[in-house]
Amino acid sequence: MTKTPRPTQPRRWTTLAVASVTLAAAPAFADLRSAPITLTNPDARMWLAEQGGEVGEAGTTANASTDAAYLAKIGVVEGHMLAARDLYALGQKVDAVALSTRPQEEGTLADLVREITDHGAADPSATIAAFTAAMAKDASLAEVDAALSSVAQAFAAAAAVEADEVRARFDAVVMLLKAAADEYSASIENGAVADVMGWHESHSFVTLARQRLTDLAALPLSAAASAKASTALTEADAAFGDPTSTTPFAGDPQILLGIAAKVELIASSVR
Repeated sequence: MTKTPRPTQPRRWTTLAVASVTLAAAPAFADLRSAPITLTNPDARMWLAEQGGEVGEAGTTANASTDAAYLAKIGVVEGHMLAARDLYALGQKVDAVALSTRPQEEGTLADLVREITDHGAADPSATIAAFTAAMAKDASLAEVDAALSSVAQAFAAAAAVEADEVRARFDAVVMLLKAAADEYSASIENGAVADVMGWHESHSFVTLARQRLTDLAALPLSAAASAKASTALTEADAAFGDPTSTTPFAGDPQILLGIAAKVELIASSVR
């Protein structure tokens, strides 16, 4: 498959202030700021109007905490690993290995590791390296999945320190969805997928957002909002088609932008 070369400009994040959540980024990386999302999709605009106004008026991630930013960073790096696994399953080993090492090469993993250890959690670097090594040696998919499971467990332990921060956890989901929308939009050119890595990253961010919402559904403070957000996320299927296909589907980028806007508004009900 012919693919447009992936941008090599580093995509790093800065320390996040409590009142202004910002991830410093290159064009293809998600800008996880709280800027309102402008929608051209009429269905999304109608939905927002029915729910009570523009996203910017909801004031959700505008006041997102550093706890939310920390959790979103975990999700972004974990999303790289999940996307790498999916590429490996499709037989794209070189791209899979490259994607799994990107956070380390760009310095984002080192930044995250510092935050994880500052939170008193264990450094996940060894489990990530083992995951990459499994793919590099042409391991079976079962072995690769086992290594990825260890990565997921390491990140879950790192995120567990924020288990009581329900609003921060919900805001982190919003950030992941904004990341997904940005990656998806950047991956499509002239109605076709030009950046397969970016497309799979977007899909992995949506997958992780769904998992996070499932966890939040078990908590009284976020159960109702999580159910609404999960319903909104079902619309993402139309953007990706069959994610296991060797020819990624190029859908309408407005789908994910609309979902991110909806979930951001829903998050405003979580206290």
